[in-house]
Amino acid sequence: MKKYILRFIFLLFITGVIFASINMIIDPYNIFHYENPRNNGVEANKNYIKTKYILNHPDKFDSFIFGSSRAGFMNSYDIPGGHYYNMCSSEAVPAEHLRILKIFLKNGIIPKNVIVMVDDIACFVDPKNPFHDQLYRVAYPDDDIISKAKFYYRYCDLITTFEALEVMLAHEDDDPEYLERYKESGSERMDKKASDVQGDFSEGYWSEYYSLRVEEAVKDMADIRKLCDENGINLIVMTNPTYFKTYALGVERGYINFLEALAEVTDYWNFSSFSDITVNEAYYYETSHFTPEVTKMMVDMAISGKKDDRLWSQGFGIHVTEENKEEFIAFLKNQAEEYGVKCYE
Repeated sequence: MKKYILRFIFLLFITGVIFASINMIIDPYNIFHYENPRNNGVEANKNYIKTKYILNHPDKFDSFIFGSSRAGFMNSYDIPGGHYYNMCSSEAVPAEHLRILKIFLKNGIIPKNVIVMVDDIACFVDPKNPFHDQLYRVAYPDDDIISKAKFYYRYCDLITTFEALEVMLAHEDDDPEYLERYKESGSERMDKKASDVQGDFSEGYWSEYYSLRVEEAVKDMADIRKLCDENGINLIVMTNPTYFKTYALGVERGYINFLEALAEVTDYWNFSSFSDITVNEAYYYETSHFTPEVTKMMVDMAISGKKDDRLWSQGFGIHVTEENKEEFIAFLKNQAEEYGVKCYE
């Protein structure tokens, strides 16, 4: 009897090794290929692979950009004063930026500069919401064997892997710079023009699981500010210039409340408003993502000190501080009213 039990255990072990090997080889989300991820048609878990890559190359970069996928089109090469890597990942929020920053510090990686880009996603998305728990968004695991085992186990589902394999086999790689960009900048394609994308601009971007969470988001931003101050890190906070229809949806549901509370814990550069940029489809791929041309203007204003008076008068490029926060919030509310948008109360 003992012999049969041992054989059964051995068979289970061999079966597990075979299944795990298949998942590791196909690896649609590039979890096991973080050093050399493939452009395979399936969105990689960028939260994981970028964190893992930086931990394995702790001296390669001295500055980081944090944000959702919208931050992906900020060209890390364009930013003066540091050697930046773009840590953007799908719907990443301040809680995740804070966690990764803590992981970096724990491993001896102390950045010179950190840029955090926030918008409505930061204050409406709960990272623990089940809708936010897709495989390409799963958070980097804690540094214990159980957390790591649970994390990797999620990527050893043969059904999911083979479903993704169909996408991978049908995908045609038209991005020869994909791997180099991943290793050297972390940013998305800078040659992708808005005119190259057939974006839908009929309505603003909104997801059914969005729910206002100002207190939590602002606390995370306050903790980021405190952590950076304690470690001598230059923190630059920017709000993203979301497309005006998306911005309007956020304002109606409490986005200005978030901006008002954010000003209580940190200064920031505002690019969220109705402006010549945000009402112009030529600067957007669709109603969620803006083009590299926009991020270049953001860097010019917030870091290089270049001011465009007309855009500034529309709220694009205003440096919000303790001194001007009340005047600024009043401006946003009045502007929204002029555009027929009712602010959240």
